[in-house]
Amino acid sequence: MQYEINGAMLRAMARFSGTKKPDIEYPCTWLFKIFGRDREAMQRAVARMISGRRHALTPSRSSRNNRYHCMNLELLVQSDEDRLGAYEALNAQDDILLVL
Repeated sequence: MQYEINGAMLRAMARFSGTKKPDIEYPCTWLFKIFGRDREAMQRAVARMISGRRHALTPSRSSRNNRYHCMNLELLVQSDEDRLGAYEALNAQDDILLVL
């Protein structure tokens, strides 16, 4: 499955250079890549964290031996604070090892 980057994300990446803060137009759908060892536990962790927010959670890739899994979380974010808060909330989940 190939993921298409939406316009807001593409513009933000194009404008980002070094330490300059990205110029993001809100509200927008933001893609988080989350990594963990148990796909179902990751799904439960995301469900606890987002409760009622518009989102899409889809499987991405797994390691060769299926020890680690990656999932794509598309989440509607309203502001920088909302986006960064979601990132921190995902990182705080025990079943999620890494968030990009």
